[in-house]
Amino acid sequence: MSKNSSQQPFSDEVDLGHLFNLIGNAFQKFFNFIASIFKGIFKVLLMFLIHVYNRIKWYAIAGFLGLGLGVFLDKTADNIYGANSFIETNFDSAHQVYENLKYLHQLAYVDNDSIELARKLNISVEDAATIRGIYLEPDIDENDRIKMFVDFKKGLDSLSREEYLYDDYIASLDYFSFKRHKIGVASTNKFIFKKLNDNFVKAISNNAYLNELKRVERLNYNSQKETIENEKREIDSLAAEYLKIRKNESNKEPIPGSGTNLYMGNAKQSQLIVNESELLAKKSNLESLKRQINVNLVKNENVVNVISEFPDAGYDISKWTDKMKVRLPIIFFLITFFGFILYGLGKYLSDQDKIINKQE
Repeated sequence: MSKNSSQQPFSDEVDLGHLFNLIGNAFQKFFNFIASIFKGIFKVLLMFLIHVYNRIKWYAIAGFLGLGLGVFLDKTADNIYGANSFIETNFDSAHQVYENLKYLHQLAYVDNDSIELARKLNISVEDAATIRGIYLEPDIDENDRIKMFVDFKKGLDSLSREEYLYDDYIASLDYFSFKRHKIGVASTNKFIFKKLNDNFVKAISNNAYLNELKRVERLNYNSQKETIENEKREIDSLAAEYLKIRKNESNKEPIPGSGTNLYMGNAKQSQLIVNESELLAKKSNLESLKRQINVNLVKNENVVNVISEFPDAGYDISKWTDKMKVRLPIIFFLITFFGFILYGLGKYLSDQDKIINKQE
């Protein structure tokens, strides 16, 4: 019995030692693998530097040629100016706006159809020919997205409200989910942007259905305002009648325990009492509603509202990576590099072809 118990710990120690050896070997292989990757990268980099060093004259010539040609092209090329305008879409018109902008961009950037572009924007053909592109993207603000998410969750049931996450909601949004958008125009004419303010919105929002929807919406708002005015006149009339009754009551001999009340209908059958403060409060609510309707009339006056117009002049939108004096030296260097690679590959294949022919 004691013999078996003494052999058991020894067996456990052997198993644990074997396990630790396996773990140590696994880590060693992993670190060796990582080291081999870095060694391989270093070897490739070293071979590349040796290759460039041995042919430095060719790469220097290619770089200077690319730099000289790039400087010449940058000086002779037209400067590109840009400016932005910010709009707000109404009546779910974002789809129509994006489609119209895509068409205008097609005319300016792809087709180079300055005649049709001039007709659409109501500008001269010479000015239209200077436009290099028209772009549109939503003016996204994180606070607006959070507010949209909160409003969206209010319309869900309690179970869906708990399950629907903010990231899921953001992933489901597209360009048409936002009301505010940024329009960018690129042109070689620095002062063309002011000319676009007058007719640009009409060109991107022209749609018979949306115009009719705008007309009906304004009719509804005007009808609400007329209803409010009628209600205000009725309240004023009722208040004047109430004031008249109060004057008459004040001339009577007061009866203990009674007050000045105005009953609507049969006072014996109804306990509805209207006092002056309630009338004034209702009139104040109507005034507040009327002010909100006036604001809505302004916001929905157009299919697209211009929050910020194009400035009088554009600004240089080119980046240093767009300069040919930066691009061409890199391009010439790569052409030289791949030229040597192809030359070396051709030489290697030629040597292999000689070896195969000798063996045959």
